[in-house]
Amino acid sequence: MSATPARRWRIAVAAIISTAISLALPAAAHAAGTYSLLVLPDQGESAIDNFINSATKSIDVTMYELRDTTVTTDLVNRHKAGVTVRVILDGQHTSVNGAAYSALQAGGVSVTYSSTAYVYTHQKTITVDGTESYISTGNLDTTYYSTSRDFGVFDTDANDVAAVESVFNADFAKTSVTPADGDDLVWSPTDSQSHLLALIQGAQRTLDVEQEEFGDATLVNAMVADAQRGVAVRAVLENQNGSYNSQISQLTAAGGQVKTYTSSTGYYIHAKTILADVGASGAKVFQGSENFSDNSLNHNRELGLIISDSGVAAGLESAFNADFGSTGGTGAVTVANPGNQTGTVGTAASMQLSATDTAGGTLSYTASGLPGGLSIDSASGLISGTPTTAGTSSVTVTATDSTGPSGSTSFTWTVSGSSGGCTAAQLLGNPGFETGAAAPWTTSGVINTSSSEPPHSGSWDAWLDGHGTTHTDTLTQTVTLPAGCTIYQLGFWLHVDTAETLNTAYDKLTIQVVNGAGTVLSTLHTYSNLDHNTGYAQHTFDLSAYAGQSVTLKFTGSEDYEKQTSFVIDDASLTVS
Repeated sequence: MSATPARRWRIAVAAIISTAISLALPAAAHAAGTYSLLVLPDQGESAIDNFINSATKSIDVTMYELRDTTVTTDLVNRHKAGVTVRVILDGQHTSVNGAAYSALQAGGVSVTYSSTAYVYTHQKTITVDGTESYISTGNLDTTYYSTSRDFGVFDTDANDVAAVESVFNADFAKTSVTPADGDDLVWSPTDSQSHLLALIQGAQRTLDVEQEEFGDATLVNAMVADAQRGVAVRAVLENQNGSYNSQISQLTAAGGQVKTYTSSTGYYIHAKTILADVGASGAKVFQGSENFSDNSLNHNRELGLIISDSGVAAGLESAFNADFGSTGGTGAVTVANPGNQTGTVGTAASMQLSATDTAGGTLSYTASGLPGGLSIDSASGLISGTPTTAGTSSVTVTATDSTGPSGSTSFTWTVSGSSGGCTAAQLLGNPGFETGAAAPWTTSGVINTSSSEPPHSGSWDAWLDGHGTTHTDTLTQTVTLPAGCTIYQLGFWLHVDTAETLNTAYDKLTIQVVNGAGTVLSTLHTYSNLDHNTGYAQHTFDLSAYAGQSVTLKFTGSEDYEKQTSFVIDDASLTVS
């Protein structure tokens, strides 16, 4: 969402960032190639005005906030010149959009407030002559122009533009539509969460995320999982009032690096981007109106795109690096390479990192890719703990000065098996629920023997949800995974039965690993009514990251207010060998 009106004036750091990026980027030229990037506030909004004034046939605008009188005047003048101009403004923000609505209406422009089918129409798109669409993270609101980090992409891909226009026509008429994705598009409330999740999970080397809102557990947990498997994860976030402190702590504990902006009167992170493996083969980037929030992903009208264009990717990455590193500091940090490390499962390990700091601030340390059981103290740089899993890990350690500069180094850490070896076993109690009772599972009363939802085998199963009203069921079991094994596999059979007919994930089953304090260590997967099937399907997950630990497996089924979805689980197992 847009920030409160309190953020009005640019502080010095905004000017520093803007100048640095402007020198590094070419002027925006929306006609150059299929995709062209506009970086704001660095390159200014003149390219948007020029784009509107280039129209000879039609202009279609969907905008969350319109409070730019130049744009409003441009639209009226294009209408008077014979161009067909249509505008959708978010109906929940009439106090912001009212003046533009009245001016457009008085000027003869076809303007309407958005459909109440969505909580907000948060999309920010301009399409000219049915051939090119400008898809943006930023509103057309002069209140925020000078201090707001935003991006826009001019897109001439014919399939993309056709899909944007098709949805615009339906939204303007306030009729239902299932958006087509064209070649690159990401829509809410239909498919944005699944596309963004796949982009995050597909990162192999690096993942950079710049977001105003950071509350969606599915996407945040996926970033945490990336960091845990060795992807270099960085985030630039707007975090006024500490709203996302718990998510930030979760990410940094996994080895991710986070830079936050908190000023309500200065430089403001309004961007919504995901940059995966930029600079490497297979790089992909997302930018659009979607925040990491439930409303934005599942209840608003939103639009973004995921593309592999190298020019757009490089421009987004350049701006991200400036925002991530901009604290006004100078100097350098050099981290000494400690050389390759070795250890044994079950034997305590300890290593002190060393760094040289010429920046004059306070160093903090992070590490990604550490062997299971090891952690780093952020203040001292001491890596310690007891390895729990055999294997070779690629470790990256970073020291960051409080004034901005950072340095890093990489090495391998090889852990051999424990002398005691591993005893093959199946660790779950009552895995098929055939005792007819819950124990040692803890449930909300889901153990079932009804013929309405028959088991995969035997006589009993666990039937979560199926009520057709707002409802949540849980199924948990705590288990201790021994150290020294090579295979730690969770498996279960799942049948999903639903009355939901729309192509939207309304009801969900989330599989998580939590610790004794109830903190989520990992979200293994989220199923929904879209995964319905006629029988059972087997699903397996690797839990080797938790070797040597006591963890709780948690299945949570949640339904919304109408139309049942049943999640039926049977024949679970947790095998080690």
